[in-house]
Amino acid sequence: MTTTESRSRGQGSLLPYGVPYLIGDPASARRDLTELRRALAAAGVVAEAAVARPASRAGVVAERALERGARFLVAVGSDRIAHAIVERLVGPEGPRVPDAVLGLVGLGRQDLAATFGLPEDATRAARHLLGPNLFVADVGRARWRGPDGAERVGVFANCAEVGYPAEMSSRLQGLAWAGRFGRLAAAVGALRATRSTPAHLRLARAAVDFRLAGLVIANGQFSMGHMKVAPRALPDDGRLSAIAFEGRPLTIYSRSRELYYGEHIPHPSVREYQSDRVEVETAEPLALALDGQRMPGGLPLAVDMLPRILRVKV
Repeated sequence: MTTTESRSRGQGSLLPYGVPYLIGDPASARRDLTELRRALAAAGVVAEAAVARPASRAGVVAERALERGARFLVAVGSDRIAHAIVERLVGPEGPRVPDAVLGLVGLGRQDLAATFGLPEDATRAARHLLGPNLFVADVGRARWRGPDGAERVGVFANCAEVGYPAEMSSRLQGLAWAGRFGRLAAAVGALRATRSTPAHLRLARAAVDFRLAGLVIANGQFSMGHMKVAPRALPDDGRLSAIAFEGRPLTIYSRSRELYYGEHIPHPSVREYQSDRVEVETAEPLALALDGQRMPGGLPLAVDMLPRILRVKV
């Protein structure tokens, strides 16, 4: 991380952005939300919390919290929760709520929190919800073709994924609680659903044609369940890190260990590009996901950046 903003409303204030409003996924309701609220209470902070049941309701929960005056929304659990909050804070044309702040408590299930190096357990994560430190991050903007043929537009804080990575990440959203078994089930499902296809990739200063198995257009470093897919991505540099996998989807899966540690680059079957815009077209349909959330429709896809518009508590 290279851009940190500090702000204080009163010397030594623990809550310069207001009381955190915690929005958790269903899995967090079992224990984690309670531990997080208890840790905050030990610091003298009484935080309101809500569980999005199902997780797809997180956007509605966030919208209601904003209407009630909350300005510090915390995504507790999966990337699905974080993505829903980001959509309420930032739109395709810029900030929807300019004074709002995003907090992240990943609990081991959130790739976006991993990019910022935030603790995964609730007790330690609570400390990062206090004090003035902010990271001002870029947000990606994606345009794609919806099921009806009309253009769709959306935003993402972490990454846009195509093909095997999209299938893998979207399946993991509902299986992360199952640990290794959940990851294996997600991978098997993704392999069954994905085929490689001829593709045309266009960047700001280059264009290439190759056979595509998967593509990650990254603002953050981690995707597909804490894999360091884009090790050189920085969420405040105004550029996207495009990681394109050639060959077959099985080749991506076979290199899972290297992907986990960011050691898959350089490699002849992996193309890495840095660009402020990325466009991709494929001969055959491939799945599309934003922050691990499967999008209706698919390619062609065009992605660019909204620089430094998302305020993240770190």
